[in-house]
Amino acid sequence: MDAIDTLAQDLGSLAVFAALSGKELRLMARASVVRNFNAGEIVFLEGDEVSSLLVILTGEVKTFMRSPDGREQIITHLRRGDVISAPSLLLEENACHPASGKASQPTQIVSIALSFFRELTAPGAESAFVRALLQSLAAQNAQLSLLAGSLSLQSARSRLAAFLIKQADQPVLQGGITQEEIAAEIGTVREIVARQLRDFAQAGWLERRRQRLVLKNRAALEEEARRW
Repeated sequence: MDAIDTLAQDLGSLAVFAALSGKELRLMARASVVRNFNAGEIVFLEGDEVSSLLVILTGEVKTFMRSPDGREQIITHLRRGDVISAPSLLLEENACHPASGKASQPTQIVSIALSFFRELTAPGAESAFVRALLQSLAAQNAQLSLLAGSLSLQSARSRLAAFLIKQADQPVLQGGITQEEIAAEIGTVREIVARQLRDFAQAGWLERRRQRLVLKNRAALEEEARRW
């Protein structure tokens, strides 16, 4: 099996492309370039022209926006099979990325030629692909809705408690996560994160072990996370 067939097979394993035929997948593979990114590496920047359809093969990309003073707000977490900036491509000809994106772990992304994407989404194109694309975009929109609700209705303390619970259910990241990174995730500043973490530790809800935050009273954190 050559590189084109291997890539076509990889693309066909993604839900968004599952309805395409083997021939279409091979044509897509020929019109694509695979790019590898290290953890922390920028994939694209806000305002950059969208020159191709990007789809995540492995790893994770965090999309974020940055304030004039340099503070980051994480918008979405995109993983295997997720498409990047497709709404911009569907809405306008000279589309730009509405946010920036960086790899949060070693990540592989396939860059698909815009001409091929235009063919797939043209009037009368394969409806199963369009439905799969809409499902992917709906899932991303759900993330945005949750973020908007959390930022507008929950305190930073409640958002931090919810984030700690979520992190406890995820695989442990090598090197842990910094207070600045937590602040970017929950929409606040590092100083507030530091103060609330101290409060939680003094209350006996968590403790720091080297680079890890270990939950000691999950029930108390869950109650805090439910506050609106």
